[in-house]
Amino acid sequence: MLKLLLLIGVLVGAYYAFFKKKKSLTPPSSDNSQEEAMIPCTECGTYVQVKEALMRDGKYYCSRECMEV
Repeated sequence: MLKLLLLIGVLVGAYYAFFKKKKSLTPPSSDNSQEEAMIPCTECGTYVQVKEALMRDGKYYCSRECMEV
């Protein structure tokens, strides 16, 4: 009985050592850091992501209201 438990313990240990996927402690690197950058609105100063900002004449705006002022 003891030999069977020892064998099962060794097999479980080997599984966790070699086959269990390890979690990474570092976040995955993203190549789209430009899209995640926050920029201030030219009119009101509210920070907005580059991908969500509106642009006119080279200036970034958070909404149409700020862009039309």
